[in-house]
Amino acid sequence: MDSIAKVDRVLTMKISRRLVINGSLGIVAIVAIVGGYFVVANPFAATSTASATQLTSTVKTGAVSKSVTASGSVAPASEVVASFAVSGTIATVDTTLGATVTAGQVLGTLDTTSLSQAVSQASTNLANASTALSDAKTAYSQAVAAGAAGTESAQQVSSAKQQVTSAQATVTTASAAVTTAKANLADATLIAPITGLVVAVNGSVGASASGSSSSGSSATTTGAASTTGTTSTSGSGFVTIADVAAMTMTASIAEADIASVTVGQVATVTFPALPTATATAKVTAISPTATASNSVVTYATTITLDTIPPGLRLGQTANVSIVTASSKADSLYIPTAAITTVNGVSTVKVVAADGTTSTKTVTLGVVGDAGTEITTGLTAGQTVVIGTIAATTGTTGTGAGTGTRGTFGGGGTGTGGTGGTGTGTRGTTGGFGGGN
Repeated sequence: MDSIAKVDRVLTMKISRRLVINGSLGIVAIVAIVGGYFVVANPFAATSTASATQLTSTVKTGAVSKSVTASGSVAPASEVVASFAVSGTIATVDTTLGATVTAGQVLGTLDTTSLSQAVSQASTNLANASTALSDAKTAYSQAVAAGAAGTESAQQVSSAKQQVTSAQATVTTASAAVTTAKANLADATLIAPITGLVVAVNGSVGASASGSSSSGSSATTTGAASTTGTTSTSGSGFVTIADVAAMTMTASIAEADIASVTVGQVATVTFPALPTATATAKVTAISPTATASNSVVTYATTITLDTIPPGLRLGQTANVSIVTASSKADSLYIPTAAITTVNGVSTVKVVAADGTTSTKTVTLGVVGDAGTEITTGLTAGQTVVIGTIAATTGTTGTGAGTGTRGTFGGGGTGTGGTGGTGTGTRGTTGGFGGGN
């Protein structure tokens, strides 16, 4: 037992000496020996505090603008639906979907067999009516002469006159029939009323075509092109031609923004399918009535492109930014985050050259997308406070090592303590291991 006690005293002296050495390095350790075991503790409780960071910007010069954004699809400024004015069977289709046609170009024809026969029959009827009229006039002349000679009664003369009137009416009707038959024959050939892009062909050879009820061969519409074709041109027309000399997009503007949108405002249009293409544009029409979908109320707004980017196709998605308000080019502006408004009074914190901060009252102009115009209260180049980032603190770690003392001449084992964590300063070294 005396030997063991002597060993304890020796170990205690060695450890105490180690503590003195470590103490000179600024490390404080606590050692306890209990029943042949020892514990080494390394308690740390230091804290670290970083100063707050102030975010600033400068008063800049330039235009401030506010815009409304929306999406839509590209459409032609106008479309013309060309239809046969007469019914018949389609004989030829002289254009294709996607073709570019010029005004006066043949689009298609109908079978003219029956139409030619109608012209021939109408012409024959007119000839017969003309002969009958001539005969009636001759008879009337003879009746008048006989009446004068007393060989014809007045009633017979009147009857001959009525025959002339009736024959004249027949000639008039027959003449109109010839005109109609010839027009129908001419309408069997459909020509393009405008120059443009063919966006729909609704007909094929052998299919029937129902003639339009009105005279002529075209009707103008506005909106997206139809690409659905059928075997009959009834209702949908034979060929749809888009006037691609001008293009538009129709965007749905939310009711909260539509009040600031007016016809004539400038806009910028971009196209997801053409990443490098941008087109300037103008607002050209706003629907007076709203459309509601999923409780969202919007107004259809037409934007006409000033120029057409190469490669742009009808129906492609387009994103528009409409400038609803803009300041002068030499306006002063700052980040909106730098402005504090209370009870209608707006203030800004200004940083002086010596680092001191003062509060300035300012007058606001256009509140734009990338800043707010300042009309009074600041000068160009001044430094303003946007905000601050609060300081963060942390504590160092603590740890204690424990281990068994080995027998005389034997080695000890032990584990060190863990370091602490913190958002400010990383924890320092863990506790000492308990082993030798």
